[in-house]
Amino acid sequence: MINACLVAVDVKHPKAKKEYTYLIPKDMQSSINLGDVVRVPFANMKTTGVVTELLDTSSCEPADYKLKSIIDKEPVSLPAELLELAKSLSKYYGTPLIDFLRLMLPPSLGYKTERVYFLQSNADNSKISKRAFNQKQIFDYIAKAECATENEISKNLKIPLSSVRSALTALCKKEIIKKDYKIVRRKPFSISYSSSSQDIILTEEQENAIKTIVESYYNSKKTVLLYGVTGSGKTEVYLRAIDEVIKTGKKVLMLVPEISLTPQMLSIFQNRFKDKTAVIHSKLSAGERFDEWQRICSGKALVTLGARSAIFAPIQDLGMIIIDEEHETSYKNGEHPYYDARMVAQLRAKQQNALLVLGSATPSVESFYRACKGEYLLAELTKRVSGRHLPKLEVIDMREELKAGNRHIFSRKLLYGMKETLEQKKQVILFLNRRGHSTFVICRDCGFVLKCKYCDISMTYHFEDKTARCHYCGYTIKAPDICPKCSSRNIRYFGAGTEKVEEEARRFFPEYSTIRIDSDSTRKKGSLEKMLASFKKGNAQILVGTQSIAKGLDFPNVTLVGIISADTILNVPDFRSGERTFQLITQVAGRSGRGETRGKVYVQTYNPESFAIQAACNFDIEGFYKEELKNRKEANYPPFCRMLNIVFKGNDENLVKKEADKIGKMLQQQFSTKIKMYGPVPAPRSKIRENYRYNILIKSDQIDILINICNQMNILNIDNKIDISWDIDPLDLL
Repeated sequence: MINACLVAVDVKHPKAKKEYTYLIPKDMQSSINLGDVVRVPFANMKTTGVVTELLDTSSCEPADYKLKSIIDKEPVSLPAELLELAKSLSKYYGTPLIDFLRLMLPPSLGYKTERVYFLQSNADNSKISKRAFNQKQIFDYIAKAECATENEISKNLKIPLSSVRSALTALCKKEIIKKDYKIVRRKPFSISYSSSSQDIILTEEQENAIKTIVESYYNSKKTVLLYGVTGSGKTEVYLRAIDEVIKTGKKVLMLVPEISLTPQMLSIFQNRFKDKTAVIHSKLSAGERFDEWQRICSGKALVTLGARSAIFAPIQDLGMIIIDEEHETSYKNGEHPYYDARMVAQLRAKQQNALLVLGSATPSVESFYRACKGEYLLAELTKRVSGRHLPKLEVIDMREELKAGNRHIFSRKLLYGMKETLEQKKQVILFLNRRGHSTFVICRDCGFVLKCKYCDISMTYHFEDKTARCHYCGYTIKAPDICPKCSSRNIRYFGAGTEKVEEEARRFFPEYSTIRIDSDSTRKKGSLEKMLASFKKGNAQILVGTQSIAKGLDFPNVTLVGIISADTILNVPDFRSGERTFQLITQVAGRSGRGETRGKVYVQTYNPESFAIQAACNFDIEGFYKEELKNRKEANYPPFCRMLNIVFKGNDENLVKKEADKIGKMLQQQFSTKIKMYGPVPAPRSKIRENYRYNILIKSDQIDILINICNQMNILNIDNKIDISWDIDPLDLL
């Protein structure tokens, strides 16, 4: 007899995040299920939790304490598939189960309802006075419409809302009409169907790619890597494959790396699949997210589209998961609980017997390696659709510009190219993966650099509000006019961010409109979508932006792209810097020449000899990956090993170092023959938000060893003044 259950309780204290046994009240015993959200007593408070296991306590040893009972059952329940997924992720990442369950639950809002009016079954309009003209109009309208809201009546009959309410109240009292409530869906997007893309004629490469995906779906369910150059029609391949999966009664989940891509992709999907498309991402309001979660869970949505968090959407009967731009680092959650949506997708596809499709013009080194080994099927799109040419890329050595006396952020060739392009009534994109105006503030007399007082990071100057900001903790001060160290007035601003690029573009081309897109300019909900739509309509001729404009966006009138500095990522002390530089140049370049005119791309750099830059400009993807894999094998980096990064932080540096050394010695003693350990050493970004940071990096060719270490981290005796976190397969070691 099931009379108790395990509940993963939602509490904040890390040591208390466990599963606890609760009695099930008799009136709930027949209705309680795995995955149900319940309210339970915990310590001196009441909290929510998720039922993870059902128990029969009658056959157990009597407990020496009295079990508490569940207080109530909430109207939300997680599908069994998500509960199993959460358990697997909890074990893999060494993270409390509730932390993953929380990611899977909708906001605790509930449905939005709206009051509607309809006629009584025995409605008689003879009770309405001949002088009650509004009541007569409203009676006739409801009789024809069957039911209506106050706003609908007011809008269609052009009667003031206050008069409509008075008339409805009178009709209700006369028992001619009655009111009720209906659930109203909060729509996160407006549906405006246009012509279907079913008439698109596929290229031979597209047909072969679809065939590869469909055959894998029906047979082996072997992961497919869809490599397609920018503009080669990957989206149409996705749509045709989704059509095939839906025909079999299954559902599809598609992930995109940036929210900026969601509106464009959503428009394409809703035109193909109408109201059977749902969307999940962090920019939705809590109400919109709740409604979309319910639509997905109930099976009303056949296709779910979203960013990283959508991997936890409650889709049952899942047939296929597509991850577009699979190389993107935004699929990795960079805060607790750490997870990689690509790894979650692999696990979920296996659990639900679904096909995983990874798509990119610049696949990650790990995915390329697996395709070469035969672990993934490879489908290739090597040409752009409609016979369009790939853009012409040219490397510009900024050292030569300096020798020629040009100290502007734009090279002479880029300036001339912009002038020529704009005069031809075409558009220009200027890319720089760094926001703000100037990247650091320096005194030219004493060398003082303005740094954040909470982080060991130089502050960025923002011209619009004349402030200096820390891009790590958000600390903001008025930009100084006098050096805080030597009182000199010789304060200067060096380096360039998107604000500076925008300022220079306006200065050189004042007669043309410029839009800047970065996290500073798109904070307001909906602003990003409006800016992108405005640029696509031609309301602006120059678009300045960071990586949010680097991928997936289609602007047919853009024929010139200027990459202001290809060295921004190349000089970061990370073994992936070459890969990211190659990917970013290739992706940004792909925004050029997507219309009838062939595009141009100018790549400005102080390091033109870089193999990553040269390979990207020559479209030598195979050569780049071979060289990168060779280098990684020599240095024993992924995909030739797995990694675990452990971070210690606290406001007492000596204590942080002491605890890190203690844990490092313990791990070395216990796993010395199975791991390669580096550290503990100060992190490259050694101080953030007043916390000193030390890292231990561990490499192993056995993932089970790293999982074992993660799970041991939960039971270590660590000084409570020190915060410890760990991340398997980290993408950021800084």
